[in-house]
Amino acid sequence: MTTRRQIAAAALACTLPLRAWAQAPAEPAALPRTITLVVPFGPGTVVDIMARAFADPLRAALGGNTSVVVLNREGAGGSIAAGFVAQQRPDGATIGFGPSGMLTTQPFLVPSLGYRLDRFEPICQTFENIFALAVPAQSPYRTLADFLAAARAQPENLSFGHAGNGTVGHLIGRQLEILAGTRLSDVGYRAGGQMMVDAQSGTLDMVITTWATLRDSGLRLLAIAADARDAAVGDVPTLAELGYPVNWRGFGGLWAPRGLPAALSRRLEAACLEATASEGYGSVMASTAQVVAPLGAEQFVTRLVAEQRDAQALLSRLGLISR
Repeated sequence: MTTRRQIAAAALACTLPLRAWAQAPAEPAALPRTITLVVPFGPGTVVDIMARAFADPLRAALGGNTSVVVLNREGAGGSIAAGFVAQQRPDGATIGFGPSGMLTTQPFLVPSLGYRLDRFEPICQTFENIFALAVPAQSPYRTLADFLAAARAQPENLSFGHAGNGTVGHLIGRQLEILAGTRLSDVGYRAGGQMMVDAQSGTLDMVITTWATLRDSGLRLLAIAADARDAAVGDVPTLAELGYPVNWRGFGGLWAPRGLPAALSRRLEAACLEATASEGYGSVMASTAQVVAPLGAEQFVTRLVAEQRDAQALLSRLGLISR
């Protein structure tokens, strides 16, 4: 489990540039006429719905004279969108909206991506999502202990589904294997819908995905990856409660190309935090089973750096880092 002290140490050691607050000009930053929020998944996905709900309160927080539009650039686990944002001018006109993994984890898996975390300017964390471990309704495993006992008795015989190598669900499952002293057969899916069909039919023994995906699925929840139980999910224990302190969490927010002027960064950060507090954004987040979780730029940077470090360590141990 990542501790506060480890996170602080990672932030101090990181070369990711933080803004030079003392040298920032006092005059208001000029805003682009249009800001494009680049979303790494297709229309109608949960991240797309969140981004579109965020666009209007962000526009209002910026004063209303700047329009905010959403552009979907899906594919390659989010790396297409991240690569696109990294290549844009650092003038605030193009900003990424999405989860952290494409910035912190994907570059280790695909070195040819051409970007790393330090190519981005984190602006503000806007959300978290709860990941859960679930089995088919007809599964014989009533608890996580039941499932892991069977997995230990039959290594690699039981399967778990996830959204692809390096995603939060995949890393939760692989870290759980290490902590539990067993080995599962992991199955990555490009299409979340097919993963859920296979889980509901019993083709998969377990699935690790977001609570938003599982909420109306009819699957039986065994545990959640969260810091505490969540009333929205129900009386479902955390992995840590069950003796498995898996430290992967789903979170994300706004990130721009590296090099934003300091005054513009501050203005975007303030508007981002204001937009997360809006009633409209909160309502949509609740309806999609997401968590509003605002963090300022420096805290967001610290969290991203810690995840990058943890991802490198785990992926290296698993032999998944490409060179």
